[in-house]
Amino acid sequence: MVEYDKPNEQRGSATYDICIIGAGVAGASLACYLKDSGYRICIVERDWSEQDRIVGELLQPDGVRQLKQMGLELLLSGIEAQEILGYSIIYNGEQLDVAYPEEERGRGLRNGKFMQRMRTELSDSPNITRYEGTVKELTYKDEHTIGGIIFTDKATGEQVGVDATLTIVSDGFFSKFRIEVTESEETVTGYFLGMVLKDCQLPHTAHGHVFLTDSSPFLCYPISDRESRLLIDFPGNAAPRKGEALSQFLSSHVRPRMTAGMLPAFDAAVAEGKFKVMPNHYMPGHSKSMDGVVVVGDALNMRHPLTGGGMTVTLRDVHTIGKLLMGNKEIALKETRTTILDAFYASRGQHATVNILADALYNVMSNDALKKACFDYLAQGGKQAAEPVALLSGLNSEKSMLTRHFFAVALKGGAKEISNGYRPANFSRAYYMLADAFHIICPLIKNEANSKVVNICLNLCGQILRPRTLANAA
Repeated sequence: MVEYDKPNEQRGSATYDICIIGAGVAGASLACYLKDSGYRICIVERDWSEQDRIVGELLQPDGVRQLKQMGLELLLSGIEAQEILGYSIIYNGEQLDVAYPEEERGRGLRNGKFMQRMRTELSDSPNITRYEGTVKELTYKDEHTIGGIIFTDKATGEQVGVDATLTIVSDGFFSKFRIEVTESEETVTGYFLGMVLKDCQLPHTAHGHVFLTDSSPFLCYPISDRESRLLIDFPGNAAPRKGEALSQFLSSHVRPRMTAGMLPAFDAAVAEGKFKVMPNHYMPGHSKSMDGVVVVGDALNMRHPLTGGGMTVTLRDVHTIGKLLMGNKEIALKETRTTILDAFYASRGQHATVNILADALYNVMSNDALKKACFDYLAQGGKQAAEPVALLSGLNSEKSMLTRHFFAVALKGGAKEISNGYRPANFSRAYYMLADAFHIICPLIKNEANSKVVNICLNLCGQILRPRTLANAA
């Protein structure tokens, strides 16, 4: 267990250059990146012991690249992180393998071990003070300026004040300060049920696996030398609960779609019954104009976890704000802080492709016609597979490429319907395939583009392309 520093009750409020709320992936990696920067940093974490979580266990190649560029690749050592070379997609008994760009690798890992590796890295830094406690509130210098925090020390139960020039809010997807320092609004879009499969024989070694079903997908990928993570999607507002209904669902919906080599590990995990459930969130990142505070990672912005893009976005945030802080050391000056915050929030446009892709792809996988069209499109190979997987990996962030391939899937799928015969029903299916695709991606682009011109164009197109649900209602 990482030992932490206890505040000196005799000194009153402690003073730091930077105060980081939360030692999850965002907060701990930022502290690691800045530990030799010369800043006086404190990081406050509710519980420094190793956590058992089912999210943040698939690191896409761009996330690995961010760690390398920050000089933090060592954080992936000693935790049995598994190389991920690409994806295998299983649909109706067919298996389609798509590889990451050559020489690029992702990682499957235990989230708790990854965080603990980062936390341990902080233990030898004289510039970083670690507190264990619960942050109760942000403190204000004036109506629009954050000046630090107040937290409750876990050991003593006493209230401790921290004054800081800059406060980093990185307390994750359950952030208690989001509503106070951002304009982001979260929506729960469903749930993932997670379990660990031990000694599981996956269809393709060193790959993530997406199993497409009649309704929603499930995922499986290695996270240690002997463990694989299974994540099963449950759309809707109700979280799955242990009981006969869940057992029946796993038996009828999941097990029949697994390969034979996976079944012994799956049956053992179901019998053990160690399930964990996490909500899936959708939340575009909208910052608020405030001095003295910056919000990073899942506290600001979330997308569906199907594509594993969360840690890529988080580490990009960490890399960006870390570079800005190291390049503009006079953060005591308001002008410097303003420059840093403006540049950081402006940089977040780089996440648009990751965000749009995650939720668009999830909705495609829940649409029978588009799901089949997507599988057939990737199966063509060449650019039809290489460029989409480059987007998925985070190594390419071109929104135009994403849009081009997204509509190409619908257009080619529609053309295939028409090629089956020039009948009204086939033309109708082709039309609705394109209309459904447009209405999947349209609101996601609106949320990320923040452009009146783009929104006007999308609204006009939306009047022409009416999805199946609206057309039926009319």
